[in-house]
Amino acid sequence: MMARVFLRYGACTALVLGLVACGETDQTAKTEKVYAGKKDERAYENKLFGNDKKKWEATMAARTKPQNEYLRTDSK
Repeated sequence: MMARVFLRYGACTALVLGLVACGETDQTAKTEKVYAGKKDERAYENKLFGNDKKKWEATMAARTKPQNEYLRTDSK
């Protein structure tokens, strides 16, 4: 008797989960709206770097050099 109850609940649970899994909604983006925010600018387009991409890249390389584990450790 108890096994039938568990079997019935298990079958109902599987049926409900199966029906829920099949009910996926459409997830496509709606393109009717136009972005109203400010225009994004590149990281080097400011007063500090003067629109010089090479200067910005050199600054980023120097900034990340201490984070390189191969350079920080003395393993050769």
